[in-house]
Amino acid sequence: MWRFEKDVRLRGKFVEVATETMRRSFPLAQLAALFVLTSCATPYVYRFDQIDGSAAGDSAVAGCQMHEDTDMHAELRVDPAGEHAVSIEVTNQTDQVLQVQWTKLTMTRADGLVTTLHPDADLGWIEPGQKQLARLIPLALPASGNAALTLDGQRFRLTVPMLVRRERRTYCYDFLAHVLENKEHR
Repeated sequence: MWRFEKDVRLRGKFVEVATETMRRSFPLAQLAALFVLTSCATPYVYRFDQIDGSAAGDSAVAGCQMHEDTDMHAELRVDPAGEHAVSIEVTNQTDQVLQVQWTKLTMTRADGLVTTLHPDADLGWIEPGQKQLARLIPLALPASGNAALTLDGQRFRLTVPMLVRRERRTYCYDFLAHVLENKEHR
C-alpha cells in the first residue's frame, strides 16, 4: 500500500510540473503566433473622397439637408494622415449663435454599421461669423486583411445635426472610401 501512495504522489507531482510548464510557455506561444500573423498581413491606408449625396428619392437621405446653405459652411477631412478621426471646421454665417449637436454626430457605412463620433475636446455654441474646428473620434477602421479590403469603394455618410436660427437641421456628407496598400510600413 505504501508503494501505491508513493506512486500516486509522484504522478501528482509530475502533473503539477507539466501544468506549470505549459502555463509558462503558453503566453509565449500566443505571442509568437500573433507576431507571425501580423507580420504577414498587408497594412492598408484609407483615402476618402467627398461625393454628392444620393438621389432625392433615396430613403437614406430622409431628414438630411444635403448641401450647405447660406447659414453654415463646413470643411471636412476624413482620416487625414491616418489619424482615425474626422476633422470638421464649421463656419457660422448667420447673425445668431449656431449649435452643432456634438453628442449626436454619426458615421454610417453602406452596410448599415453606425458609429457615434464625438469631439476630443469640449465644444460649445459657435458665435456669428466665427469658425469652430473639431476632431471627431473614434473612426475605427481595420488596418489590414479582408476586413479592410471590404471597405474599398464603400460609401460612408457623416450626419451632423445642428440648431441653426433656432431650427433643427441635419446636414449629411457622403464619402467614398478607397483602401490602398501602405507601402511605407511593409
